[in-house]
Amino acid sequence: MMNNETKHRKQSFWTQLKEDWKNPISRKVRSKNAMMLVGKIIRTFILIGLCFVILAPIIQKLSIAFRDPSDISNPQVAWIPEAFSIVNFEIAWELLEYSSSIWNTLILSTVVMLIQIIASAVAGYSFARLKFKGSSLLFYLVIFTLVVPNETLHISRNLFLTNYPFFGIKLVGSIFSMYILAAFGQGIRSAIFIFLFRQFFKNLPVELEESAQVDGAGVIRTFWSVMLPNARGAIVTVGLFAFVWQWNDLYFAGLLNDSLKFPLLASKLGDGTNRLDTVMGTWIAQGRDVLQSIGDSEIKTDPLFRSLIANTAALLMMLPLLIGYFFVQRQFVESIERTGIVG
Repeated sequence: MMNNETKHRKQSFWTQLKEDWKNPISRKVRSKNAMMLVGKIIRTFILIGLCFVILAPIIQKLSIAFRDPSDISNPQVAWIPEAFSIVNFEIAWELLEYSSSIWNTLILSTVVMLIQIIASAVAGYSFARLKFKGSSLLFYLVIFTLVVPNETLHISRNLFLTNYPFFGIKLVGSIFSMYILAAFGQGIRSAIFIFLFRQFFKNLPVELEESAQVDGAGVIRTFWSVMLPNARGAIVTVGLFAFVWQWNDLYFAGLLNDSLKFPLLASKLGDGTNRLDTVMGTWIAQGRDVLQSIGDSEIKTDPLFRSLIANTAALLMMLPLLIGYFFVQRQFVESIERTGIVG
């Protein structure tokens, strides 16, 4: 009895399948579903590949950072260290002068971010709404600064900042030089921020300004009370990019800042290999047992050990950004989508 029912069900299934295949509407629906399934599979493989490309360097850095110095020449150690150790973090911490450098970098990046937002918003609003003779040409010149490398302006910029102090403030060797450049639209990638704000303000409804003008608001009041509060997406996007780029900047930090008076993470990391011998000499003089597994003579000359410390120092530098991203991830994604739709 059961065999007959099973056979009947199989026959009914194949009969129904043949009828559906003869029906052009059913055949079209099945083909569409099959194409959607293939698309999902391809999209899944692409996302997995992108995740691997993005996460593999971070995972590798973590693996190297927690690796004991005795394992640097061990060919059997690929991802998981045989002996875990935090000695690399201790050396990198001292190499970067992390306790003071991280606060200095945080202060500099935050202040520059706020100045960049204000300056770029004013410039972007001017190019979007306040039309004047030559405004288009001036805007194109601002965008053109993106293709000019900083290295080509290094000598002229250094001479200008050295010979022409700003109201008696010495620009070269002072942290205020970065604030002044950001305020006048010469900060890191300021042209991109001006472009984002211009496109955002340009696509906001004109009725917002007209209603403010009817109420008696001037240009400044309209910008501050009406237009700027509606530019939240652009503000978040520009703020995050400005903060991250200033955090990772080495060019302006080396050109305009005295690393001895105001140490920054980027400058300390860039000069880390030159200072590693001094730090290692101090550790050897103190008789740290954690380094005895390699030998004093090999420590100073082994390039693998230098790369190990440099990798750990880079991880310490990016660690605050990775942690902070988890808290602002949602706002960042929403701001990117909002900027893309409106701008």
